[in-house]
Amino acid sequence: MRVFVGDESLYSIDEAIKVYLSSLNFTPKIVKVEVKDSFGYVSAEDLMSPIDYPPFSRSNVDGYALKSSCTPGELKVIDRIGIGEFKEIHIKECVAVEVDTGAMIPMGADAVIKVENVKLINGNFIKIDKKINFGQNIGWIGSDIPKNSIILRKGEVISHEKIGLLASLGISSIKVYEKLKIYLIATGDELVEPGNSLSPGKIYESNLHYLYSKLKENYKIVGLSLLSDDIRSIKNEIKRAISVADVLILTGGTSAGEKDFVHRAIRELGNIIVHGIKIKPGKPTILGIVDGKPVIGLPGNIVSSMVVLNMVILEILKSLYPSRKEILGLGKIKARLALRVKADEHRNTLIPVYLFRSIDNSYYALPVKFDSYMVGTFSLTEGYIMLGPNEEIEEGKEVEVDVKKFDDSISIIGEEDKRILNLDTKNVLLGSLPASKAIDYKFGDVAVISSLFTEPIENYDKVLCRQILVNGEGEEIGYDDWIGMSKIVKNPVVKLKSPSTIYSLVGKARVYAPEGYIVGDKVAEECLYMIGISERGKRYLSTIKV
Repeated sequence: MRVFVGDESLYSIDEAIKVYLSSLNFTPKIVKVEVKDSFGYVSAEDLMSPIDYPPFSRSNVDGYALKSSCTPGELKVIDRIGIGEFKEIHIKECVAVEVDTGAMIPMGADAVIKVENVKLINGNFIKIDKKINFGQNIGWIGSDIPKNSIILRKGEVISHEKIGLLASLGISSIKVYEKLKIYLIATGDELVEPGNSLSPGKIYESNLHYLYSKLKENYKIVGLSLLSDDIRSIKNEIKRAISVADVLILTGGTSAGEKDFVHRAIRELGNIIVHGIKIKPGKPTILGIVDGKPVIGLPGNIVSSMVVLNMVILEILKSLYPSRKEILGLGKIKARLALRVKADEHRNTLIPVYLFRSIDNSYYALPVKFDSYMVGTFSLTEGYIMLGPNEEIEEGKEVEVDVKKFDDSISIIGEEDKRILNLDTKNVLLGSLPASKAIDYKFGDVAVISSLFTEPIENYDKVLCRQILVNGEGEEIGYDDWIGMSKIVKNPVVKLKSPSTIYSLVGKARVYAPEGYIVGDKVAEECLYMIGISERGKRYLSTIKV
């Protein structure tokens, strides 16, 4: 008896996937793996940095560490610290210590002058002709990744760059979702294994070869079977496969022929949720469940298998993990710059960027400030652009971006606040300037702008107000001019990229930060205006409490 799938009852691709996933109650197992072996796995936890990075204040150049207040002048060189060395040196006077790039800054030093910018006098004295600023050429402890900041999100696919970051932070193993175990079965009396002789009326089996090669990179293949068209054999093999695998994929026997037994076997052992999808080729696809596990039947035609696997099955497999809306391996794409960029005068220059979709579905690239020691910044950003020596590109111009990944989750762009930091969103909290560009060019989902940065804002979705405090004495520490609090300190000796990076300087200088970050005296009040840019951003803001 022939069973026909009527066109009038077919689901669209999106409908079929949605209906099927809503019928499944599948939870992948959580396992612990070595970081070096974690590429391609999906993280099963939010992970915070256990240390500051860099873990100590380091020199960004080969030169001399000193007190900036002692410049200009002539200083005696009292010692040398090489990379990887630790020495109990405390600079209390106007002296200098020679340091390598990456070497620890001695206690009491607050700046480094490049070796090419000094004059050597009598072997152990240097002459400095110009004033050196506090913090010059120093990568402060935690300036790239502050301790306890989120570095890996639950549901994030682990990239090569993220492995480098995890190792840099001393993390050796992480919790991930175990890779799905998949069993593959091909059915058909006409099929012959490649390598054997081909008799009249037979064809070589190719579906198993295609499916295995396509799936083995991201999933664990635990079985392959080639069966004839026999209902008993097919049912027995389905039972065996389900006992060892998380997912079973069969090819052949899904249509209306008299020997198409796969749909019968699935019905007798479990349930068929979807039988037939509005797609050509691939119409008689089956989405079923046996013993609570996904059982998927593909048409026997090799091209149908290719089409359905790529358009339907891979989306279903990915959705079995609690994954983020993250796309890896986009390659090179065109995007418009949200801010002007400029290269080093003499060298090709890499500039990391975050990527966002605009409301017209085009891409925008937000470049970030970067130094070569910042493994965190490079790993957490989504791509980069490369400029030629002295090249400059204005905002709004199109550039080519090498994409490492693209996270299409709800994005929040703008000022940092502890009430925002741990939201399960794509947080790019680098200040009001990027937020204002997001509003101007209509990219991203939510902008957070400081009242200190702009004129009063009337049209906003939420507002967070906070006190700005000051702590300590001495040189004033301020913020990058992208940030609203940069308006408080006019001539800071150090400009920080976020309040989270303040901690290494508490007790060493006069520091400013919002309440909750430090204790101190109130110097200002600031309100953060949260503005929905996209429709999904507005919907998100209407549902959260901060």
